[in-house]
Amino acid sequence: MAPFPSHRHTRRAPEAELTKWLPDIYLINIGMDWSAAGSAPLWPRSVYLDPEKALIQRKEILSNESFASSTSTLTAGKQMQHLEDLQLPRKKYGRIHRNLRFTFFSVYRRLNLFVVLSNLIIIAVFAALHRLLSIDAQLLGTAAAANITASVLIRQELVINLLFASFGKCPQSFPLRIRRLAAKIYHLGGVHSGAGIAATIWFGILNVPIVKAWLHDPLHDFHTAILVITLLLDVLLVSIVVFSHPYLRTKFHNTWEAIHRFAGWTAVGLFWAHMILPTEANRRQSSPDIQIAQLLIRNPIFWCLFTVTIALVLPWLRLQKVPVRAVPLSDHAVRLHFGYTNLPLCAAPRFSDSPLTEWHAFAGIPEEDGMGFSVLVSKAGDWTSKIIQSPPKELWTRGIPARGVLHIAPIFRKMVLVATGSGIGPVLSLLYARNLNARIMWSTPDPVSTYQQAIVDQILLADPNALIINTSKSGRPDLAREAYKLYRSSQAEAVFIISNPKVTRKVVYALESRGIPIFAPIFDS
Repeated sequence: MAPFPSHRHTRRAPEAELTKWLPDIYLINIGMDWSAAGSAPLWPRSVYLDPEKALIQRKEILSNESFASSTSTLTAGKQMQHLEDLQLPRKKYGRIHRNLRFTFFSVYRRLNLFVVLSNLIIIAVFAALHRLLSIDAQLLGTAAAANITASVLIRQELVINLLFASFGKCPQSFPLRIRRLAAKIYHLGGVHSGAGIAATIWFGILNVPIVKAWLHDPLHDFHTAILVITLLLDVLLVSIVVFSHPYLRTKFHNTWEAIHRFAGWTAVGLFWAHMILPTEANRRQSSPDIQIAQLLIRNPIFWCLFTVTIALVLPWLRLQKVPVRAVPLSDHAVRLHFGYTNLPLCAAPRFSDSPLTEWHAFAGIPEEDGMGFSVLVSKAGDWTSKIIQSPPKELWTRGIPARGVLHIAPIFRKMVLVATGSGIGPVLSLLYARNLNARIMWSTPDPVSTYQQAIVDQILLADPNALIINTSKSGRPDLAREAYKLYRSSQAEAVFIISNPKVTRKVVYALESRGIPIFAPIFDS
């Protein structure tokens, strides 16, 4: 689809012509100015359309059997009745099987368990050979460092974007099963957490030879220093792992963020000392004529730590304060416009007014003129409330924007996009300059008064049959059922939902347990 046209380059379509061009449009209590007479389609008067494009969209929609019969005589009333008659099918499998497969053993957790169990199997082999407590400290350190490297790299923006770009090129001609597997790439956070847990386990075992060395020669300066650093690292690693549990992370989010950032940075620094001190001790004892640098570059731990350090430093090298043009939309939302760079589709830059304490990612919506982008911010906590009440003139940003789950959506021929509230932001990012066959459902209180007419116009331009639900008037819908109706009626290949964690988990489980492919952001990593 071409970029959203500006009002300067399009003419306003007369209502009589809209009746001729477009199929019926169903919007529920959107709170807008309607033109509704007899069988004429409902359409907000402020929408701007290209007539030729509208005619093509009408043909595409009418070609779908769910919306029209072979003779195109199905009335709007019958269409609505057909949709209303659709009910969610029965859930598959028994309750225990469903809960294990779609809740406890989600793809994210399967990846987590795969990484952890792979490491535990290696540990079990050493234990079976009665060698676990006698493994060389260098080998244990290498195992811990390798897992830390994997944990950090998989969350680095360059790696994330490379993986999303690769899997996002999966051809639509590939079998649907393969494309559905490729779309699960956004679960890669499971590798991050799994490798972090595995690194902590390996480092715990590393305590054994270090304590033994200290007990053998407690007066040795290097042994004492290494033991102290080891104990400090134990505390830091365990703290990071424990507070990363979903319950603690949600309940004490700011504490988790501080521990994850500052304990992580401190741990990397201590790991460098933990590697250099034993290397220097061994050099003095066995190879005093060799420079320590020669020994370090032969050590795999050195290269692991070097990689981790570069991965952590890179985003901060792009730290900058950028100007912001804030456009208040309502007491609940504000749209922030940025001109310092252009964004790829479905990328989420991070912003902060205090770079060392907290960062917030928002989906970037490219501007219509191709210069810069904007983000939608709605009230969802202290920070967003502050931004809405006192819009900033400048914000900090760092790194490169990471691709989000919707970046993978175009590998499907047809899809259903579900959003609640400001979750429409990522959807708009996907729709911009994309030729997508998508049905859209947006559920939010007072869409026009909260987010303004322009947002609604963009949605309807992408999907004239978009289902926009004003929850202030009609109440909260059964999103799973409504999404299923759109999925069936449009013969879509997948459903995507952007919402808050509670709603997302509920809808994802409701559809996945019925065999419907649905994809959504991950809140565990």
